[in-house]
Amino acid sequence: MKKIILFALVSIFSEFVVNAQRAKDGNAIITSSQVVNAYTSLSLDAASGDLFLTVDNSNLNTNFSNNLSSGDLIMIIQVQGATVDNSNKFVSSWGALINDGNNCGNNELVQVKDVPNSNRINLDCSLQYDYTADGNVMVIRVPRYNSLTINAGGIITADPWNGSTGGIVALEVDGLTTINAGGSIDVSEIGFRGGQPESFTASVALRYADDNPAEGAEKGEGIAGDQVFYSSFLAGRYCRGAAANAGGGGTSRSSGGGGGSNAGDPLNWNDGAGVPDHTYDVAWALETPSLVGINNSGGGRGGYTHSSSNANELSVPPGDLSWNGDYRRQAGGLGGRPLDYTTGKIFMGGAGGAGDGDATPASAGAGGNGAGIIYISTFGNITGLGSINANGQNGYNCEVPGNPPGFNGITGTDGSGGGGAGGAILLKTTGTVSSISINANGGDGGNQVLKLAFFATPEAEGPGGGGGGGFIAAPIGTATRNANGGANGTTDSPDVSNFPPNGATGGGIGLANEIIPALDITVNSPTICVNTPVTLNASINGTNPLSGNFEWYDAPTGGNLLFTGNPYITSALSASDTFYVTICPAPYRVASIVTVDPCPGLTANLEASDSNLCANDCINFTDLSTGTPSSWTWYFPGSDSAISNQQNPINICYNTPGNFNVSLVISNGTTSDSLYLNNVITVLPSPSAGTNGSIVLCANSNAINLFDSLGGNPTAGGTWTPTLSSGTGVFDPA
Repeated sequence: MKKIILFALVSIFSEFVVNAQRAKDGNAIITSSQVVNAYTSLSLDAASGDLFLTVDNSNLNTNFSNNLSSGDLIMIIQVQGATVDNSNKFVSSWGALINDGNNCGNNELVQVKDVPNSNRINLDCSLQYDYTADGNVMVIRVPRYNSLTINAGGIITADPWNGSTGGIVALEVDGLTTINAGGSIDVSEIGFRGGQPESFTASVALRYADDNPAEGAEKGEGIAGDQVFYSSFLAGRYCRGAAANAGGGGTSRSSGGGGGSNAGDPLNWNDGAGVPDHTYDVAWALETPSLVGINNSGGGRGGYTHSSSNANELSVPPGDLSWNGDYRRQAGGLGGRPLDYTTGKIFMGGAGGAGDGDATPASAGAGGNGAGIIYISTFGNITGLGSINANGQNGYNCEVPGNPPGFNGITGTDGSGGGGAGGAILLKTTGTVSSISINANGGDGGNQVLKLAFFATPEAEGPGGGGGGGFIAAPIGTATRNANGGANGTTDSPDVSNFPPNGATGGGIGLANEIIPALDITVNSPTICVNTPVTLNASINGTNPLSGNFEWYDAPTGGNLLFTGNPYITSALSASDTFYVTICPAPYRVASIVTVDPCPGLTANLEASDSNLCANDCINFTDLSTGTPSSWTWYFPGSDSAISNQQNPINICYNTPGNFNVSLVISNGTTSDSLYLNNVITVLPSPSAGTNGSIVLCANSNAINLFDSLGGNPTAGGTWTPTLSSGTGVFDPA
């Protein structure tokens, strides 16, 4: 009987994700209105491939308990900087023709490697995009929650956009996000800022851009800049031309402002005509027959200029001299142009233009603000009965509450403001999104609200255009999504009671049903026996838009790069250890915790009924393992039973001479052990004739019993000489 023990340890792998820096800010429960981000600005240009940022203030500790540090998460986004055509202020393409986006809309999440000083942030992964500092690039600190719950009355919001920072909520949630009924994440009305009203003696020129407020009202803010920038670099702060996605201001005299825009079809802008209310196609046909039955993308157009007679709006076209006043001309602000979302860029909603004003007292309506951006990166589900909102602001009405003391005329006789556009909502998750309401609607255009004094003569002015719809990207699920355009404003003037829009149109629909790719990294976290290597395997869960290689580190941030590629085979481990894997530009590392077990309770051992045998002979094996194994896997290369799962296999036969290995792997469901025996089985040729009448036999009882078939009997006489070193013997019958 031969008993051989040889140890070889086997790993048991369990697949689950352990996170490095994700979830570092713990569980959050929101019960009131809170700003959870911190904001700063990029102070020097940054290029794709850079591993650092230069910023105004790298502390980023507002709304956080400590300064920005290693393992924190930041979002980078360029908000403005687009270049538009301003070559001809008398054509409708002024401002709406975007010559160059200049990195506007570029965005990404990156993990912080370290913060060496108050103006520099070093990054774990290099930047994927270029950023132009004078295009208002925000650097936003992003909380890294384990779970997020927003209860009734709880609101996560952002600081309003102030021309350099604000307007964006960015969150990372490792697990479940629950927004209960009455709770919300909301950036409505805090994006790009609406045009402000003025009151100047009116001109009758028809210009799309001018720096003289007498020519028209102020445009809204958008990706091409704010109102100060329009004056300084475009010579076009006022009048009806749309500056990229911003609504144009009403042109003199007393026309309505145009609505801002965000998502939609950039090729279906059609001079900012918006979406006419087709209840009144008879009236639209008098102005522009092509508006009948047509729905355009972008912001809505502002209404007509001042009129002071009661002609028939269903038979007398706008611009006819019989309307008196400014003849009810088509001079309202143009709706903003929709932006291109096909390249991964994201934008705040464009603001509405102001209505033109020249009345005393002033009553023109301001443009509505656009909505901001909500960006949630999560690796769990988003659910609840609450809402996520990025709605544009309604344009302001043209009205003066009450009549000023001693004033016996009429008020509310200026243009109304255009609505702000819906914002952008991106829910990037490998989980599901269910039940909640997601809204990125444009704001409505402002209304003309007349206040008539005794014996006053009514008149009509332009209502505001509606804001365009925004952008929503999330996994397909049961959430309700809305990215509708805002309605046009109306007038209550009795002079145009058959056509309350009075030339104002609604905003176009946005993009509500988009999908954003999301991924997570999964890596095994095994338990192994002491002093053995382990194979670590990483994989992608979700959509993989990345082209990089897996990288393995010895620290959650920074640290030493151990290996590039997949899988990673470690050296033999004598103690438990943790390894971290990432694939840039994923802004996190996932931890693989390797637990080293001495494996004391399970030892593989076996016994064979023989180790030297003749060809075509069979032997039995017995399990002698210690501990309490529940499964056995035997390997018999060269036999007629290559694998067996029996505890004690029998009749394992070998037909070919040679030396063969035997292996046994045992497991109890938690720990494994193995025994590997090299060349432990020797199989000799069958009995054959020797010299001088001798016979060469195998040195075992089974082989000797075969002697009769060769004409002799070793028990009847003769000499049997075993040759132990070779496992054979020679019988001489003489």
